[in-house]
Amino acid sequence: MRKILLLVVGAIIWLVLAGYNNNYTEPAQEAVTNITEENQSELEVEEIEKPDVLSDEFLLLDNQKKKIEKAKESQDVQEGIEPVQLAIPAIDVKAAIENVGVLDNGQMGVPEDINKVGWFEPGFKPGTKGNAVLAGHVDSKTGPAIFFYLEKLSKGDEIILTGQDGATMTFVVTGKERYPYDDSPIEKIFGPTDSRTLNLITCVGTFNRSKGTHEERLVVSTELKEDDSDKKEQVNPDEVPDAPTNLSVSGNFLSWHAVRDENVVGYRIYKADAYGVYKQIESVSNLERKSFTDPDASSSSYYVTAVNIFGNESAPSKKITSDE
Repeated sequence: MRKILLLVVGAIIWLVLAGYNNNYTEPAQEAVTNITEENQSELEVEEIEKPDVLSDEFLLLDNQKKKIEKAKESQDVQEGIEPVQLAIPAIDVKAAIENVGVLDNGQMGVPEDINKVGWFEPGFKPGTKGNAVLAGHVDSKTGPAIFFYLEKLSKGDEIILTGQDGATMTFVVTGKERYPYDDSPIEKIFGPTDSRTLNLITCVGTFNRSKGTHEERLVVSTELKEDDSDKKEQVNPDEVPDAPTNLSVSGNFLSWHAVRDENVVGYRIYKADAYGVYKQIESVSNLERKSFTDPDASSSSYYVTAVNIFGNESAPSKKITSDE
């Protein structure tokens, strides 16, 4: 499982941005900042697993199958893309994207070409929940570089990324901020977040010759674009259904009330064994009667769970036996 040390990522790339200015004839590199075991454990991020769609277990209606496809599309977004091309129509920018990582000597590489953009590959992928980061030069000794006009972007302007497989993602500018080159909110720019954010960074402000860098860093924040149709049909693969209610046992029959949720596709029945351990004994589709026949029902204990189109299972219902 992939783990990301965000604080290191932020510190590295922010330091490297000192090289995105007009005083460097070669790519600048900065040493990696040490990190303690304490903040390492706080900043580890796990990748999201795909939802388990249980089409083999339950009979599905056509509309439920369509929602499952939407769930898959949503999950593809959660996985993000590895960007290879950047386009910013508002400032007429088209550029190849180069993966940027940490070298064997503990330093970070940057694009050699001032007209390319660097994506810090060990960080978040664009399209995932978190702050993905692209960085580019503002200028060089010979003139403007790829992000020379980045500060001209306004809210609503679009950033278009193309992935290795040709898939595209569009991000919309939500704001921009300037920060002193040596005093920036690393966690805000590089850290985890519930939104699917892409931050574009370059140098701005007066060039400080004694320090060999511009005085400020510009951060343009963007979020993944969702059109109106996506919002209307939006699905949440993390959604967990409510537990079934009103369980009852009568003779050889166990029954329960359906969960009023259009995304529920079925129910799982659990029965206690001789040691009181509950084990699944049956699956019932939402299209079938909400009941189960068991010759031992009068002397057994059960609970039932609901399962939705994303494969998520509810908490157990209230346990029931024949004398309740």
